[in-house]
Amino acid sequence: MMDRLMIRFPFAALVIQTILLSTAQAFLLATHPRQYQSSYLSTTNANDAPEDANINRGNSPLSAANVTARDVVVACMDGLLNNDTPWANSGLEICWDYSSDRNRAAQGGSFDEFITYASNPTFSTMVNAKEFSIENVGAYIKGTNTRGAMQTVLVKVQPLQGEERSFLWTMAQERRPPRQGLWLVHECINLENAIGLNLDFSF
Repeated sequence: MMDRLMIRFPFAALVIQTILLSTAQAFLLATHPRQYQSSYLSTTNANDAPEDANINRGNSPLSAANVTARDVVVACMDGLLNNDTPWANSGLEICWDYSSDRNRAAQGGSFDEFITYASNPTFSTMVNAKEFSIENVGAYIKGTNTRGAMQTVLVKVQPLQGEERSFLWTMAQERRPPRQGLWLVHECINLENAIGLNLDFSF
């Protein structure tokens, strides 16, 4: 049919093709933003991104600054349990979205480096795990002149294989725009490594 339109009405057919192509591109952009648009995820400095890129990218379930530290951890864990839905590493992408700048730098400074880090034997037990549960939410620690508020969230994870493991998520409330007020992941460590460790709240 399109071939016949091109012969009889070339301009009209061109307009129709343009509309169809734009619709398809819009669908891909909405469903796979990382694959079809320039993303701040590949940069080491989140401040180089558009003002709201870190808090409202569309794929992350939380975009408001008034959510709790527990809410963010649950969102990250829900993503990790279904890491490749709706696309590959979308769960890790959620974790990266809600990681502090300091945490990102510790994981290599880019999303690709974070994917590599997440394949280590400890962190990978959370990826595509069977289930998780929130075991404890620590006391709210007020912010100071040099840092935002802090809170810890203890998560028990049942991997696809092996025994349960517990992870301590240290959350920090961002003080600077564009993510000001949002709870971000400052650190996530295996509880076995956290015992006897003085958590660094000095930043």
